[in-house]
Amino acid sequence: MASGAAAAAELSQNAFFYLYELVGTSVIFGIAGFLVGRRADRLRSGRDRYRELSERDSLTGLVNARTFLGRYRRALAHAARFHEPLSLLIVDVDRLKALNDEFGHAFGSAVLLRVAGALSDSKREDDMAARWGGDEFALLMPGADGVAARRQAEAILERLRAAPVVHGDGSRQVSVTIGVATSGAGRGDEDLFGRADRALYEGKKSGRGQVRESP
Repeated sequence: MASGAAAAAELSQNAFFYLYELVGTSVIFGIAGFLVGRRADRLRSGRDRYRELSERDSLTGLVNARTFLGRYRRALAHAARFHEPLSLLIVDVDRLKALNDEFGHAFGSAVLLRVAGALSDSKREDDMAARWGGDEFALLMPGADGVAARRQAEAILERLRAAPVVHGDGSRQVSVTIGVATSGAGRGDEDLFGRADRALYEGKKSGRGQVRESP
């Protein structure tokens, strides 16, 4: 009983110091937890940023070919499962090599940026635009039939015709040729890339600066 009273008296006398120690320990652990959380947030942010960069074309900011191809395969499977249309546009910049030779690669980069901007500005919210490689771009249009795809392709041409590309001492009207392919009855094994490529080739062969649809 006496020892209990002594302990109570000691606690009463040193209550301030015990409270100080308790608060200090809580603050230390709180700061440690905060710092750990901040570090985890930075790691997550860095990881997300790295993933975003790995999925994007460094020049245009559009998704790259690898990312686009994965989305294309999933969209094709979805279209087949739900019997929905799916359209693909392959966009090729006309005579980009000649522009590079005449005005330099900086001008060529400005041309690519203009085309990327035309795709981004005209696409629907659910569409995906990509730098497919070199002077080619691709636009995936889930749920779009042939009429919608054609309208989209024509809108891209009109945006590029609105004004020439001006960079440094160079100024040129830029044109593209667009091949369009639309899925049929939702077949999952359709090769929209092959069909759009063939349509693109026909458009290039017959004069460039136009839209060609795959039968």
